[in-house]
Amino acid sequence: MTSLLTCPICAPDPASAFRPGPPDGRPQVTSPEDAAALVVPLLAGRDREHCLLVTLDSKHRLIAVGAVSVGSVDHTFMGPREVYRDALLQGASAIFLAHNHPSGDPTPSPDDRQVTRRLAQAGATLGVDLLDHLVVGDPDWASLARDGVL
Repeated sequence: MTSLLTCPICAPDPASAFRPGPPDGRPQVTSPEDAAALVVPLLAGRDREHCLLVTLDSKHRLIAVGAVSVGSVDHTFMGPREVYRDALLQGASAIFLAHNHPSGDPTPSPDDRQVTRRLAQAGATLGVDLLDHLVVGDPDWASLARDGVL
């Protein structure tokens, strides 16, 4: 994950500097609301699309939040290799994905739905569950899991 955001829980070089901290000190992320509380402040109001990855342990406790990609005003790249690379390096059992829509409208696009299905299939193959994909607008957000995509 690139160090794009100034976030105290984002590791600048996950392969060598990653330290999640003791399990009891990490919040549990069990719902889209929990994930939104982490990512909305980092994504709302951005002028380009950013994709963030929230990695979780087997009890869905937070491991890290980090950037996967930064795109243009209407697109960002979310390939399985880029999404799951850091999840695997961090020993994640599950993930949430989130990206923003600079227009402020959190309505998922057909492409958002398609990439979510593709990423869920890749995660199933790797043994890392994609729990949800949030689309962040300003001020609202949408959950693709709640929309029935996952």
